[in-house]
Amino acid sequence: MNNLILPVAGLSSRYPNMRPKWLLTMPDGKLMIEKSIAGLEINKFNKVYVVVLKEHLTKYVDKKKIIKSFKENISKRIKIVVLNKPTTCQAETVYRAIKMENIQGPILVKDCDNMFSFKINKSLANEVAILNLNKTELIEAKSKSYVTFDKLNKITNIIEKKVISNFFCCGGYSFRSANDYVKYTKKLLAKSSDVFISHVVFSMILDNKIFRVNEVSNYTDWGTLREFRNWQKKHLTIFCDFDGCLVINGSKFGVDGYNTNPISQNLLKISELTKTGFVEVIIVTSRPKSEIHRIKKILNKFNIKPKYIITDLFHARRAIINDFANTNPFPSAISINLERDSNKLSNILQNLVF
Repeated sequence: MNNLILPVAGLSSRYPNMRPKWLLTMPDGKLMIEKSIAGLEINKFNKVYVVVLKEHLTKYVDKKKIIKSFKENISKRIKIVVLNKPTTCQAETVYRAIKMENIQGPILVKDCDNMFSFKINKSLANEVAILNLNKTELIEAKSKSYVTFDKLNKITNIIEKKVISNFFCCGGYSFRSANDYVKYTKKLLAKSSDVFISHVVFSMILDNKIFRVNEVSNYTDWGTLREFRNWQKKHLTIFCDFDGCLVINGSKFGVDGYNTNPISQNLLKISELTKTGFVEVIIVTSRPKSEIHRIKKILNKFNIKPKYIITDLFHARRAIINDFANTNPFPSAISINLERDSNKLSNILQNLVF
């Protein structure tokens, strides 16, 4: 009976003047906590516990709506564990949840501010999720914990905020027994109020409990505001005019009418960007709705699948109006004025996205 515990009762001090980070909206519309478990085999868990502060529920969300969203996007077997007051550390947050809910059996503790994929056994073992620094983009290296391990993947040392190897702990700790976690965490909390889960692991290793490493893939980090901003900047919605930008400008009164040649360089760049999964395209045009079939035929030739095609617009100026906030900072919208029939859209988009 595997249990997933998502402790989100922290104060999110690295995200000043914003909602708690687990409640931040990601580019795809999901909450950060929902996005954080996207790489897990959620069907391998009998129960999912989200440990929250009562203050966060009452101040920022409607509890019924958040539970409904969690059941739709995380698991129907989810339980919200509400703490009336903040704990001193993440290790204590997990400890309180286990005691309150009488959680038994194997547990996986997963951070909400990152996403990764890794193999989950039928029954969780004592493991730490890790990644090689050389296999990821820029991260806040000094904020991580690090491990050393032998040829059998047995952990020999684990330490906070000190680089002792190329392998850092990426926010996933599994324990064969929730009771073991409680036992060792209780001892550590009696001596200090600042206990990391890596400390719990290390104390168990000192007591001859074996922990192994489990290397993850597809790792994305949102641990700091800078990393969250970098993730946001990768995502873009492009509103792109059709005539004069993607095809040579046409007119129903011209010799060839709307049957004009594609601007291949621009179309190829749009196609390349949409394949990343970070860019979506909305085609806008003053062409009538009857032209959609011709528009789709050209786009399909370049493997472009727009989110929408909006027709029958004014042949006149256009403006995009969008709000900005701490979660989507200024400027949240920009405009590009392209000389008609130019093939330079490719270069402009390259600079904009990368």
